Amino acid sequence: MERRHFLITAGAIGASAGLAGCGFFSTDPDSGDGGAVAGDDDREAPSLRDQVEAGELPPLEDRLPEEPMVVEPVEQVGRYGGTWQNALIGSSPTRLNYTLAYESLVRWNLGWDEVIPNVVQSYEANEDGTRYVFHLRPGMKWSDGEPFDADDIVFTYEHVLRDDRVGSDLPATYQAGGEAAELERIDDYTVAFQFSAPQGLFLEDIASSYANILTRMPRHYLERFHADFNDDADAEAEEAGYSGWEEMLEAASDMNGAFWQEPDVPRLHAWVPTGRLGEGQRLEFERNPYFWKTDPDGRQLPYLDGVVFDVVNDEDALLLQVMQGEIDLMDRHVNTVENRPVLHSEQEQGNYGFYDLVSDKVNSMTVMFNLTVEDEVKREIFNNRDFRIGLSHAINREELIATVHADQGVPQQVAPSENSEFYDEEMSTQYTEYDVELANQYLDEAGYSETNSNGIRLGPDGEPIQFQIDASTGAGKPELIDGLELVIGYWREVGVDASINGVDQTLFSERRSGNQQDADVWDGDGGIDILQNPQSFAPTAVNTGWSPLWAEWYSSGGSGGEEPPAAAKEQLELYDQVTETLDEAERADLIRRILEIAKEQFYTIGISSPVPGYGVVKNDFRNMVPETFFAATFPYPGVTNPEQFFKESD
Repeated sequence: MERRHFLITAGAIGASAGLAGCGFFSTDPDSGDGGAVAGDDDREAPSLRDQVEAGELPPLEDRLPEEPMVVEPVEQVGRYGGTWQNALIGSSPTRLNYTLAYESLVRWNLGWDEVIPNVVQSYEANEDGTRYVFHLRPGMKWSDGEPFDADDIVFTYEHVLRDDRVGSDLPATYQAGGEAAELERIDDYTVAFQFSAPQGLFLEDIASSYANILTRMPRHYLERFHADFNDDADAEAEEAGYSGWEEMLEAASDMNGAFWQEPDVPRLHAWVPTGRLGEGQRLEFERNPYFWKTDPDGRQLPYLDGVVFDVVNDEDALLLQVMQGEIDLMDRHVNTVENRPVLHSEQEQGNYGFYDLVSDKVNSMTVMFNLTVEDEVKREIFNNRDFRIGLSHAINREELIATVHADQGVPQQVAPSENSEFYDEEMSTQYTEYDVELANQYLDEAGYSETNSNGIRLGPDGEPIQFQIDASTGAGKPELIDGLELVIGYWREVGVDASINGVDQTLFSERRSGNQQDADVWDGDGGIDILQNPQSFAPTAVNTGWSPLWAEWYSSGGSGGEEPPAAAKEQLELYDQVTETLDEAERADLIRRILEIAKEQFYTIGISSPVPGYGVVKNDFRNMVPETFFAATFPYPGVTNPEQFFKESD
């Protein structure tokens, strides 16, 4: 299952592809296990070997599956020991999830162009995408030593995902043709998902999840909380202070949470938590003795003994830690354009360097008018294409790029990245010319030529055109607000009165999904991965700021939200065909038609090409790739195989 993604440098993508092992104890150089096997004393971490000798832990051969997943190190095989020093701001689990939870049935390779086995040993899909068979790894175990097998998949799918009493609706990943997939348990280590209609993105969907639910629900641990397996589950839940067994199951499994609130839940991750997120200023993880991956020499991963996340209050505190060399690897919050010069100047003192991030963003800053806003007057104004074009011409992008982005980037609308096969120069550059006279002409033609005494244009109700633009104050993207302040000034010059409504990230998302915002600003995903992330161009996702009710109509199968106009509806019909198609050429043609409509409709206003991304890594922290993708559907840094990171000294 290959995808047409832009391939970054061969050195970055060719060095770390996961391979299915062909016999852990084999010494045959052609066996696929990387050649010679290490000596018995070097196949596991010293701390685990001590536990084995003390009789506290089974021997290594009893802890690994028959065919472990073999991970090729980026630079070299590593040494055991050391702690990965990390940090996060507040109690948000985002960094934890993307860093430590990426152990799905299948995963992306580093080139982001092929789905490869991960938890599964192998898989097959039929030609029309209606049947997917997964072969698990015999002998694989959860972090408590209990077997991981087909019964765990059956429990999760049948008794959690498809149980109306538990959680929310069945995710679209497991549906096709309006029906849920049927799960067949073939044997202890083989399951098959059978769809009634083609589900062409099933493997991609699973590979793009940083914590797919199918691999984080241990039946042996959780069935005691489920009424189907425990007649006393309800009474026990109420005694524990829950409303019923359903609520207790959700809490015990971290099903709807951050995955880090219940440290007792067995896991398949390289490191497991020793405490709960939010309990203190430090969250620690320790080595999973039953982790099921090895390096090519047959040495059990991970190399690092543990991971520590310091919980800090703000970006300034985190920036100071990075500059002082207290953080081994950091790619969020502090890696801004504004901070790069100071980070560069302190790199020798802090003993760190940089790596590149190829962004999947569609723009540095996307202004999204809510085309389904409840206020009918604002809705009429926002849906006027000439109004949006006029405001686009009113923006001095060159000045904004120089002021906010340190001259990095070029004027650009919301469009596929130059790194995408769908790049369209005309779409990227339309209406980006800074021309106040032309802007006024478009706004006049939109029907808003009259102004009040303050020079503000009057809307169809005779009142001044005024609206708020939501901006997140807690997303680690200060440049969005800085840029928006300039945009509001440019628009005031052509008679449109906008203001900033600063809200935290949680409220920002809630207002989006609740259709409560006039407009908002974000960068936006899908510059490269339009196949799975088309919401910047078509109303496929409810959390997209420019069309919440159209997206709700689509996601609910027409039972909720609001039916879109003809152009947007055609896009959604085309995308349905995309999801049902495995043929790459046919998919590409359908996506191009979706983009053609987006280009014509001009739903949103972009500012400039995404600013080149970067991360910071300590010089003695090894096996990090020099360049990788940064995208919502590419679970980075988990996809870089953190289990093969190691420290040269500790």
